[in-house]
Amino acid sequence: MGRTYRHGVTVAPRGSHMRIPQRIDERSTHRIGVVASTIPYRPYVGGPFRWRLGLRPLDLADWIEIRDDHDAQMATKTEVLATHHDTAVVVDERDGGVEPEATEVLDELVEHLRARFPERYAHVEPDRSVHPLDAAGRLVQEDLVLLVERHGALVVGGGSVCFPNRWDLRSKLGCTMAEVHAPVNRLNEQLEGPIDGVLARLRPERSFWRLGWGVLDTGELYQAVDGTAEPRPGADGVDHLTLDQIHLRVERETLRRFPRTGCVLFTIRTHTASLRQVVDDPADAELLAEAIGEIPDDVKGYKQLDQLGAHVIELLRSRR
Repeated sequence: MGRTYRHGVTVAPRGSHMRIPQRIDERSTHRIGVVASTIPYRPYVGGPFRWRLGLRPLDLADWIEIRDDHDAQMATKTEVLATHHDTAVVVDERDGGVEPEATEVLDELVEHLRARFPERYAHVEPDRSVHPLDAAGRLVQEDLVLLVERHGALVVGGGSVCFPNRWDLRSKLGCTMAEVHAPVNRLNEQLEGPIDGVLARLRPERSFWRLGWGVLDTGELYQAVDGTAEPRPGADGVDHLTLDQIHLRVERETLRRFPRTGCVLFTIRTHTASLRQVVDDPADAELLAEAIGEIPDDVKGYKQLDQLGAHVIELLRSRR
């Protein structure tokens, strides 16, 4: 039996099937709030669409990112954990659980924060009464997804994901990266080999970071798909949405392997801002419009841009 923690975590019981169904509770729908700030990245590009890995070497001094939205996002995280803990913090207890790997991540994170941000974290002490992944997630803005070696494969062992971008952590437990990405049209076709190669070669002394982006009909950070998030503003039509309501969402993601247990931590630092805040430059607005226009229809469906995309392009080009 594993250790009992003060905050329970949703686990996959031993012997359960790999796929874990979502739990839907319409009664628990709750509006969390919008945290907007200046987005320091512009990851969209023009030209023909292709999924891009876009990995760059990561200086570990820049592993964790703190900007002007820190306090607001941490307050939002606290609220998510108080109201939707079972959705946000999920671990897999099969095959001995993930406590050794999660503990290594927590210890390394605390050491990093104390050294890198002493003005904020010099005396930080993690909450040891909760699961180590839960404790780690409470320290930083980043969402955390833990990958562990099981039966010769790197699989999702759990995470603390308070700002999901319309995906479900629970359903990914025990999945390989190819299985995680299976719902994403064209991604495995274009990137399964490169992703597997990067993970196989990933070493503790060499980490990476990348950027991902999307356009959403809301600035809400909590976009869970288990029925607990606020209904989408564009669910019944998008024509009424303005540049102030539509948001660019950029995710700065890092990949780091840890030496003692060999686990890999995937971090997701979410930035969001309204399109009016983002595209104050006409050339930038046109570049984003071009990038959206180049996305194939099947990928637009996955990104929920099948209706929103054309409307966003019109707004960007008319600058209403």
